[in-house]
Amino acid sequence: MKLLWTASSKESYELLKTDAPELAEKVKSLLKDTVLHPDQGSGAPIKLEREYSGLWQRTYAPGQVIVYSVHEDAVTIVSIGAKETALQTVNLESYTKEDEQSVMGQMAANRGKDGEPKVGIFWYNRATNHL
Repeated sequence: MKLLWTASSKESYELLKTDAPELAEKVKSLLKDTVLHPDQGSGAPIKLEREYSGLWQRTYAPGQVIVYSVHEDAVTIVSIGAKETALQTVNLESYTKEDEQSVMGQMAANRGKDGEPKVGIFWYNRATNHL
């Protein structure tokens, strides 16, 4: 499984490496465990709910968490930092043109006879990149 980063999470990790190297080592260890076992292991993985459905969180120090999403072949680190602010950096509202094209392509692939949708309502989960 690959490890991917958002720009802000990579920046947070790099800052942690210079400001608190001992915490950065804990994060590094947790990331290795996360790639091997995304839903279990050290750091008490918690599956988030409601608007953060599809995201997971692990604790690397009291009040400090890693927020990530799990895909078939990759784990994406979304945020690293204080528990109170880690989810505030997650922007669930924004999407790229490629995201929109991907969703539209999936919707087109799910059309039935005469181009009618097989399902009337589509729900796109940005965290897991699935319809």
